[in-house]
Amino acid sequence: MKAIIHIGTPKSGTTTLQSVLALNRTALTAQGIRYEPFDPSNVAQMELGLAGINRSGGTLTTPNKLHAMQVGDRDSQTAYVNRFEAMLRDGVARWPEHTYLASSEQIHAWLSGRARIKALDTFLRGIFDEVRYVVYYRPQEEFMVSTYSERIRRGEMITFEDHFAERLDRMDFFGKASLWSEIVGPENLTVRLLDRGVMKNGDLLDDFCAVTGVDRAPLQTPPRMNVSLSAEEMELYLKLGKRISARLKSGAPNPIFFGLLGLLKRRLPKPGNRIQMTEAQRAEIRAHNAAGNERLRLAHFPDRETLFSTS
Repeated sequence: MKAIIHIGTPKSGTTTLQSVLALNRTALTAQGIRYEPFDPSNVAQMELGLAGINRSGGTLTTPNKLHAMQVGDRDSQTAYVNRFEAMLRDGVARWPEHTYLASSEQIHAWLSGRARIKALDTFLRGIFDEVRYVVYYRPQEEFMVSTYSERIRRGEMITFEDHFAERLDRMDFFGKASLWSEIVGPENLTVRLLDRGVMKNGDLLDDFCAVTGVDRAPLQTPPRMNVSLSAEEMELYLKLGKRISARLKSGAPNPIFFGLLGLLKRRLPKPGNRIQMTEAQRAEIRAHNAAGNERLRLAHFPDRETLFSTS
C-alpha cells in the first residue's frame, strides 16, 4: 500500500481539502483510496505532525493542540503515536484499498527541521511501500494576511505589525521545499501553487485530485471553509480579548469569550472589509522573497515567467 500525504501549508486551502476528503470517504473508497483519520473528529490529522515531533525526541507544547488531541506530557504523546502506528499497521494488513491519503497542515508547520521531517518519513516508510508528499504554496502577500487572521481566530492577542515582523523571515518556500526534497527525495515531493494560473482548471480541488490520482467527478464539493476574518471581526476579537481570555488554561476554547463574540459579531457589517497591508509592507515582502521565489520557479515551474501570477 502506498501513502500520499498532503503537508499543507497552513492557509493554503487545506481545510477545504480536508473537508472534501471527510465528506467523500465512501466515494474515495470506491476508487481504492483510504482516508482514515486516527481520530474521526480531528480531520486535520494532527497525529501525523505529532509522530514527526515524538519520533525525533521532541514534545508538543501548544496548549490548544494538546487539548484537541487530548494528550499532555511526552509519555502520553508517545502512547498516542504508538496507538496511531498500530492502527496504520493493522489497516495496511487488512484494508483493500491501494492508497492511503492524508492531509495535515500541522506537518509543514510543526516539522520545520531536518530531524522531525526525517522522523516522520522514517515512520511512514516503515509502514507503507511507497510514500509521496504534496505541498501547496500561496503568494507570500496573501499568506501574511491569512496567517494573521488564523492567529486572531485562535485567540492570540497580537497586532498585525508584530505578526508581520515575526513572519517575514518564515516564508522562504524554496528553502522549505528544498529541505523536504533533500530528505524524502525530489521524486517523492510534488510542489504546487495556490494560484489560478497554475492549478488545473484554476481550481484547487481539480488540481489536488489530478496530483493525487483521484477522480473528482463523483465527489461532492463542500462550502468554502475557514474563510479569513474581516478587518472588523479581527478588531472585535482583539478588543474582547483584552477583557476575556479566548482560551482556558487547558487550551480549550473559552465558551464565555466565544459566546460573547458570537453575539457581538451580529452587529458587524457583512461581509466586512479585508485587512489591507501598506504598499511599503507589500514591497518588503516581495523584496524579501524575490530570490527564493525565483529559485523555486526554476526548480519546479521553469515554464512560468514568474512564480506567482501576482508576482
